[in-house]
Amino acid sequence: MTASDEPLEPAGLSAARAEDVVVIAKGGATQIIGQITQRSVQFFFTIAAANILGPAGLGLYRQVAQILTISSQLGLAGFNYAAMRFIARARAKGDWGGVRGAARTAFGASGVASLIVAAGLVLAARPLARQFADSPEDVGHLTDLIRLGAAYVPCFALMQVLRYCTQAYKTMVPSVMVGNVIQPLIRLGFGVGLLLAGFGVAGAVGTLTLSVAIGALAGAWYFARMLTPEERSATPAPLLGPMTRFALPQGGASLLGIQSLGLGIIILGLYSTNRAVGLFSIALALQGPGGVFLSGIVNIWAPVVADLYEKGEIARLDALYKTVTRWIVTFAFPIYAALILEPDVFVVFFGEASEAAPIVAIIAVGNILYSGTGPTGYLISMSGRPGINFANSVVAVILYVVLGAWAVPRYGLVGMAWVDVGVTVLVNSVRVIQAKLLVGVQPFGRSFLKPLGATLVGSAVLLAWRLIPGRSWGLDVAGIVVAAAVYLVVLRVLGIDPEERYVWERIKSRARDRKIRRGGERDG
Repeated sequence: MTASDEPLEPAGLSAARAEDVVVIAKGGATQIIGQITQRSVQFFFTIAAANILGPAGLGLYRQVAQILTISSQLGLAGFNYAAMRFIARARAKGDWGGVRGAARTAFGASGVASLIVAAGLVLAARPLARQFADSPEDVGHLTDLIRLGAAYVPCFALMQVLRYCTQAYKTMVPSVMVGNVIQPLIRLGFGVGLLLAGFGVAGAVGTLTLSVAIGALAGAWYFARMLTPEERSATPAPLLGPMTRFALPQGGASLLGIQSLGLGIIILGLYSTNRAVGLFSIALALQGPGGVFLSGIVNIWAPVVADLYEKGEIARLDALYKTVTRWIVTFAFPIYAALILEPDVFVVFFGEASEAAPIVAIIAVGNILYSGTGPTGYLISMSGRPGINFANSVVAVILYVVLGAWAVPRYGLVGMAWVDVGVTVLVNSVRVIQAKLLVGVQPFGRSFLKPLGATLVGSAVLLAWRLIPGRSWGLDVAGIVVAAAVYLVVLRVLGIDPEERYVWERIKSRARDRKIRRGGERDG
């Protein structure tokens, strides 16, 4: 056994595994803080829009925003992911020219693609508006809104490529500051201000472009500071061919992802009303807290996967995969359980939207499995198989569209929600099997049973709480608090795993060091 493999006390981890855990924990914690900020801002913006515009106005805005989101993914063409993977790989090999070449290729390719998409969006605005407008009188207004937001596409592409370039350095601080703090806060401040000033949906759409433009400027500043002297002076390596071969299928997978594509919004916009879209949007917004932890870890997880896979460290990758999945479900499961059992408690903040409560509960069922299978999609792509993810996404989209087009006219919002659950469960189950067969890793270890068991016990307590006579919002909130406390107690009784113990010991050690330094400074 080499020195680097000696067990580290108190966690009993090898030095290599301890390093992996620390990288994920530090990057994940940073991203989780950013995700909490971003999703809190989005949540408050949705509340403001729902109360100022009403569910129908919110639904109109969400349709425009979803059209822009899909267009921006087309404009990126997957080159944000290609930038992250090829920069991370070049840095692992000490190929400084590869770092510059990857960044330059990503900027150029996504810039050209996004400008073409933006121009096409302007030209296609009226035909799109005819498909989504509730009545012929609304077509002109919706056309203007789509054209107003077209500049969002190239600004978003630039911001995202810059963010993913910084993530390749296995740090999340610049990306979080740009995408999770600066951009959403600009959007909230200007967006709510314009809504209150009476600019309506146009004000909300306009602030989308403004916020990502400012985010792109901040991203350029961060990335320029991160380049090392060797990278600045190196001759850029030509990487257009290999990056394009990686980017296009990965971009297709991202574009056709159910969550990023927002297919539920699109299908309801085509086959139902603005109000139905608004209610579905509220249900999706309430899923946000549960998704914070998966979203917070995957962006640091992706470059780590690329690094470990390139080095052939499959055993380390498997152990880390299990740890990451356990962390995700520890935070996510109790949130989704509360949404399933007490959706009415959360819907009250959105004004006249009580019809969204059953939709909240149904979608949360699918999200339990989505979070419970861990960051499998990124594992498959970052191990060099983006085509597999693309194929999965194509199948998912076909199923979603066919089933949604059949279910919405017959069963409305409830039908759309169950389609969302069914496709989510199917696709993520298949990805777990593919990851095991192709890479040799899977997300479930024995310690996965701890958060699962604690969630079941907490849910039983919440159900038993309903036996108390009398129903009120305050009593329901008290039940959720008691169930959460029981969940934490059960987790503690079941014991802390070595990875968490190691992270906790590092946190305490650093806190002691800071205290000693502060004491020394005062004595000096």
